[in-house]
Amino acid sequence: MSKMKLVREFFDFLKSSKKIWLMPILVMLFLFSLVILVSQSQAIAPFIYSLF
Repeated sequence: MSKMKLVREFFDFLKSSKKIWLMPILVMLFLFSLVILVSQSQAIAPFIYSLF
């Protein structure tokens, strides 16, 4: 099963179960995890620190 099919199936589940209100929460969790992964690099850490 491809990753895109899994993501599409998850979105279809959210629509069918009327849980679309979870999307902003999931997007924010994804963005925070992306910031954490990027900030692991020592060269980028001072710039991430200045954002918060």
